Amino acid sequence: MRILLISPNTEMLPDPVFPLGLAFLSGALEQSSHQHEILDLCFTEDYGEALDQSVAEFAPEIIGLSLRNVDNVAYPNTHSYLPFYRKVISHLRQITSVPIVLGGSGFSLMPWLMLENLQADYGIVGEAEVALVQFLDHLERGQVPDQLAGFVSASSSRVSQLIAPERFPSEDFLVPWRDKLANEAYLRFGGMGNVQTKRGCGFSCVYCTYPLIEGREVRLRPPKQVGEEIQQLSDQGVDTFFIVDNVFNFPPHHAQSICREIVQRNLQVSWSCYLHPQFVTESLLLLMKEAGCTGVEFGTDTGSDGLLTLLGKSFTTEEVRRASELCHKVGLSFCHSLVFGGPGESRETILETLALMGEVSPTAVIAMAGIRLFPGTRLAKFASPEDLIITDETMLKPTFYLAESVRPFVLDLLYEHAEKNKNWILPGSNVNIDRRLQEKLRRFGLKGPLWEYMQIRRK
Repeated sequence: MRILLISPNTEMLPDPVFPLGLAFLSGALEQSSHQHEILDLCFTEDYGEALDQSVAEFAPEIIGLSLRNVDNVAYPNTHSYLPFYRKVISHLRQITSVPIVLGGSGFSLMPWLMLENLQADYGIVGEAEVALVQFLDHLERGQVPDQLAGFVSASSSRVSQLIAPERFPSEDFLVPWRDKLANEAYLRFGGMGNVQTKRGCGFSCVYCTYPLIEGREVRLRPPKQVGEEIQQLSDQGVDTFFIVDNVFNFPPHHAQSICREIVQRNLQVSWSCYLHPQFVTESLLLLMKEAGCTGVEFGTDTGSDGLLTLLGKSFTTEEVRRASELCHKVGLSFCHSLVFGGPGESRETILETLALMGEVSPTAVIAMAGIRLFPGTRLAKFASPEDLIITDETMLKPTFYLAESVRPFVLDLLYEHAEKNKNWILPGSNVNIDRRLQEKLRRFGLKGPLWEYMQIRRK
């Protein structure tokens, strides 16, 4: 069958993100009997014209949309992507009668709701490299794919039992096929490519969707395979990338092996990643630097040990201090991501967090007020109604947990602090980062995460 895969993600802040999920699907389809093309709408000026042209030229028998996000998960400047997705599907309905199937991490969080809201025909929940090929095989044979793992349809019951999607074990991980995507554009406008070295998350943050999408079992890609992928990226001119794993340094031996692969291949690349404070060592940071790492991000969330426990974090503020000190010691840029207004938040805990950031002196701080709630997370299950900013009970529209005890003053307090500390970024309020600044920095040829350049503003 001929399938047209579409990436309708057009978000440009903090950067346009390369559709890695579609690249993995492309790799799976390349090994199948099915034909496929990819349409990425990120850099198109007229999405309707792009859809018309792709459908006319390729004549697909089915169309798939990969929905990476539901919204920008930022408060108070929230922005839902669903209206644009509806426009894309509505336009497709006008120019073709072929079935439309949805997938991607955003879709997998609320599959039946999104299928109904966007008026699509089918959906695949979770990892789709196996499921999509099986789905196309069934359609090609004229069979109903109702019993396929991860499959949902517009006619299926919302309360029906969803068969768990089949996930790739570590030894069978596919390599993403990037040839049909605009690698150069993402490097030019977004400053980097991306790489995934593992899937799954065994940690227990109360708000996190990683375990829902990828499962709790951590599956490791073979380091040699990852090294070959990075080599290919480098050969294509993509010399800067972000490792999208939930945390790169767990398990530590795998992170070390990836770094050694890069060093042994003598790859001249620059990269950054997420790190878990508990597993940071000086030897690992030195090895990462040798392999080209320029900066790391910690999902610290808060500077209060009590709140860390409530958020399900497995580290302490002392480990945050130690990890920060080691970054300073080896000369590695680092950023702490924070969330304010979570369970148990008070003026005192906010001040604790501000004090800790002042003490550890990171290159940058990314601070969010409120926590976007998604169905299936522990926070969504025990959240108190008075602590919610509810716009839609189904959570299709942005719904945030923001403790009522700090809601009247938390934003003003953060604005005031960011005004005095120019290395603080408030994405939900466009403080110290916006589209205009992002484009200006990229025009200067700056690569990598933009927070790495906040030190310039600070000085």
